[in-house]
Amino acid sequence: MPNQLNSGELIASISADLADNNAGLISAEDVRHNMEDTAYSIRRIVASGDANETNFVFYNTLRVSKLSAPTADLPTATSGDIQVESGIFFPNAPENDAKRQVRPFLGSRSIDHSQLLNLDEDDHLQYYKLDGLRPLEGNMKTNGVWINASGQNYTGLKFRPDHTSDATQQTILVSGYSPSARRTEAGFSNQGGFEFMDKSIIPNGKGMAKAWLSLATSGIHNGQDDRPQLFAYHNISGVHRIAEGQLAVTFTSGTFHDNSYVAIGTASARNTSTPKDYGLGGTANNPANFEVNTVGIAGRSGVRNGLRECRVYIIDDDGSYQDSDRLDLVFFGYSPSETSGTHPTISRA
Repeated sequence: MPNQLNSGELIASISADLADNNAGLISAEDVRHNMEDTAYSIRRIVASGDANETNFVFYNTLRVSKLSAPTADLPTATSGDIQVESGIFFPNAPENDAKRQVRPFLGSRSIDHSQLLNLDEDDHLQYYKLDGLRPLEGNMKTNGVWINASGQNYTGLKFRPDHTSDATQQTILVSGYSPSARRTEAGFSNQGGFEFMDKSIIPNGKGMAKAWLSLATSGIHNGQDDRPQLFAYHNISGVHRIAEGQLAVTFTSGTFHDNSYVAIGTASARNTSTPKDYGLGGTANNPANFEVNTVGIAGRSGVRNGLRECRVYIIDDDGSYQDSDRLDLVFFGYSPSETSGTHPTISRA
């Protein structure tokens, strides 16, 4: 029976039995048993490797099939498979020098994510961690989708760029915003909005003043007398003193949709040319001694320098125009393209 030898033993046997001479000392049996031993041992050598594998290694690619092979189970098949019943060892595996793979690799597109190890670790810093303990490592881009608890459109928050060339200018759309087809539905103006811890709700921005102003109608501005002196303002482009007690206020471009805004004003009607005394004494300019007056919104349709203009007059109780050391103005109205929602019911007695 042939002997199962390793490659080194086969070479030693061949060298001993098949001498390099012509003395006729090589028998047929010497050739036959070495050939039988080689045939009997080759499978073991290929399958299990050789103890002296540093001298007997593969130098070329091992090919086990051909690209254009016919069906493998046909008698004329020219291709085949490697069938490994006990697994494949990877001696260069970084975590284990003798790592055995006993299951086929399914490919990156076929691995079940839930079966990966260490899923609770925070390895992907580009994602937001669900427990919220780690802050974002960079800016988050939402691609114009809504952020909410339902996954529906027109609910929650949405960030809309106002200019394609400058993403820093954007509008934040808030819950309750819907297509124009829904804005006329009854009760729409009460849908959505911000709710605070005290249960107060801001459903929209209609309750916010679009512009306001606090000033002295005649004071000292840049060293010149008889100029309006501004104390606080918002969305105001300019203030022009027409005459005593008469002002023209212009708004920043784009503040209002039209001239149908709400204007509210109050004034002390104390002439600003009189030295002020804001104490509690009995001087004529004591805050308690304000003049009875009327702040009139005299015009809203005029336009100065291409901006919407509101004319504000202060009339004393004797019917004369009067400057004021303090005039407060507040303006409410629709922004450009803003809608009013459901129209109120109009009736009469």
